[in-house]
Amino acid sequence: MIRKIILILVSIWLGWTVLIDFAVVPAVFRVIKDFFNAGELGINLFSILNSFELIVSSFLFGLIVFEFYNKRTSKLQLLLGALASLIIWIYVSYLTPKLIELTRLWQQADTTNQIGIQGIQDIQQEHQYFHRLYVTLDSVKLGLILGLLGISLFSKEKFFEKA
Repeated sequence: MIRKIILILVSIWLGWTVLIDFAVVPAVFRVIKDFFNAGELGINLFSILNSFELIVSSFLFGLIVFEFYNKRTSKLQLLLGALASLIIWIYVSYLTPKLIELTRLWQQADTTNQIGIQGIQDIQQEHQYFHRLYVTLDSVKLGLILGLLGISLFSKEKFFEKA
């Protein structure tokens, strides 16, 4: 039964991540022409997504650990679950708040026709660096989730046996 819950959680996590990353956010930037308004909406969407991901990844990782100690999951699944959860914690505790602050500073610098602000020489480059880091981590996270899905679907044990 727990293995089925793991599969369901991984599938849901993958589904909404793909939907947000590849459909919703690109549509926001196509439809909303003002960069800062689109960015604010994108950040709000990712903040909400990160909150859901924190809950799901924590619960999922707890189930994987439980299954691991019952000798039903592999070390690879444990590692993938830990890394995916770690990425979410990085988003929530550091990266998303950093991007929110940099966006605010960028908008402030743009309003006053400055390049740098509050000790940051080029706020746009600083923002782009952290945005690229977010996108890179999101790509890694998607790979980890796909790995978790693959392990859940193709484990050696018969997945749909009665528990």
